[in-house]
Amino acid sequence: MTTADQLSELLNASFPVEPLPRFFWLDDGEQPVGDIPEELLKRIAHRPRVDVTMWDWTMTGAHAGTARFYLDPSAFRYYLPSLLVGALREIGYLEWALECLLPAGRKRRTTGKWWTDFWRGFSEQQREAICAYLKGVRSMLGDSIDLVNQQLLDEAEVIWISAGR
Repeated sequence: MTTADQLSELLNASFPVEPLPRFFWLDDGEQPVGDIPEELLKRIAHRPRVDVTMWDWTMTGAHAGTARFYLDPSAFRYYLPSLLVGALREIGYLEWALECLLPAGRKRRTTGKWWTDFWRGFSEQQREAICAYLKGVRSMLGDSIDLVNQQLLDEAEVIWISAGR
């Protein structure tokens, strides 16, 4: 059985801490106006991903998946492990982590520009680490997983595990 510590170690070994993403905001643009971008800048931007905690994400004032509407795909990919590891430490945020592994929207289309850019930037090792994360979470939670997270986990497995076949 995989443990949270083992999954955290795997994720941290699979994703580099340096360099920081070249661009933080979407489309290499300037910071959008609003409370959420202000908090993303204050709590996440220009920090090594290993220093970003679930507390930082919660203090942005938005569901972590909402950040993708502001962040460059490479920046979101860089900070993704902080969300995945954070949810292992604070399982109540598992929904946030799983949402971040899925394309936005009800139909979960993997054909949009943002998602395509996000997806293409993962190495094979990183994709395998995410697959291990999904399998590990399912194994650790077993029958105790709630219906919302069960659905998100199922959808994420279709995208991440099936794509590797």
